[in-house]
Parts: sequence; structure tokens; C-alpha cells
Amino acid sequence: MNIYCISDIHGCFEEFIELLQLIDFDCNRDKIYVLGDVIDRGDHSIECLKYIKNTKGIFMLLGNHEIMMLNFFDSPFPEMDWHIWSENGGDVTARQLNDLSSLEQFQLLEYIRKRPLYKTVNVDGKKYFLSHAGLDPDTSFKKQETDDLTWGRSSFYDRAARKGYICIFGHTPTRAIRGNNDYRVWVDKIYKDKICIDSGCIYGGALAALRLNDLRTFYVKPY
Repeated sequence: MNIYCISDIHGCFEEFIELLQLIDFDCNRDKIYVLGDVIDRGDHSIECLKYIKNTKGIFMLLGNHEIMMLNFFDSPFPEMDWHIWSENGGDVTARQLNDLSSLEQFQLLEYIRKRPLYKTVNVDGKKYFLSHAGLDPDTSFKKQETDDLTWGRSSFYDRAARKGYICIFGHTPTRAIRGNNDYRVWVDKIYKDKICIDSGCIYGGALAALRLNDLRTFYVKPY
């Protein structure tokens, strides 16, 4: 069984399907953890969500864009939350959601509400902490704040994460961490406990998959 992580699809459905083909994903054999931000910005957010929801072997965690979506639908002040979500590309997702039946909308929202914020996995004796944006190194897993797991902090990149674990995350395109145009997966060379897999597909970089069995990376460039 191969275990993969993918993050920040942002509605890039064609690239997502091509990436699944590239890694020869077998839903009866393999597992994929999608580390949030499936939606917004791209043209096929709902298509991505529906595919992930309906495909065996693919497990989704929450990202900050899914949190913004839920905040809008569950908010007592929807105008304020709509402004935040729409300013971050949620208007595209909302239009696509409105094209669905009421039942389909309800099922998708309930699916998102039930997604976890993080996951720990053990692969071939190595322990991994999976989340959208990292974690607070000073707080236990169960006491992590939602903002730390889905929005992150810039200081997280410059510190040791959690002893005994490698933290796999997305949220920030790797080019922004490096400060150059290198879209490839970023590996923390100092502490060796962090890997960022947001290769910035929606911004012209690539959609990346990281295979946890051997830490091999796979890339699909955007169309």
C-alpha cells in the first residue's frame, strides 16, 4: 500500500486527476490524504470536492478555505463572513455550489463539517503529523487551535516542530517560503521535521504528491 499527501488543489480538477494517474492511484490499495484547500480560486472546486467525497481511499482534512466556507454558512453574521470568503476566492465556489440541488449542497456541507483538522499516521516506522498549515510547537496535538492548524504562523517554519514526528503541511506556496521561483516541495534542512507540499498549482507552480513510503515527490504542471 502506498500512502500519499496532496494539498491546496484549489479547484484544479484536471491537474488533480492527472496527478492521480501519474502516481497510479488504486483506490483499493492506496491511501491519499488531502491536506485541505480543495476549494476556491480555481474553476472546478465543487467537482474536486465531489470526487474526493465519493472516492474510496481519499481522506480530506480541513484547510482555511473550507473553514471560511463553513463560517459563512454557519454564521450569525453572514455578510461579514461572505466578505472574507469571497475576497479569498470563495465567490467561485459559491456559484458552483448554487448550481447543485439542495440535497447535494447539504451533503457536501455535512461532509466538510465532519472532516478532521489533523491526522497522525505511521508509515514504515516513521511518524507523520498531517495538517493544512502546520502546528503550534508548544501545544499538544489535542489542544491545537484551529487557526494554528489551518492558517499557521510564519515562526513555525523557523522552529523545531514536534519531536518524533515529521510535519507534512501546505497552505503557503513553497516559492514563498524559499523566496524564489522554485515550486518544488520544501524540506526543512535544519530540523528535518517539516515538509511543505503546496507547490502553488493555482499560481502557476505545480500540483504535488508526496509519497510517505519513500518521500518521493510527483508533480503535474497546471494547464
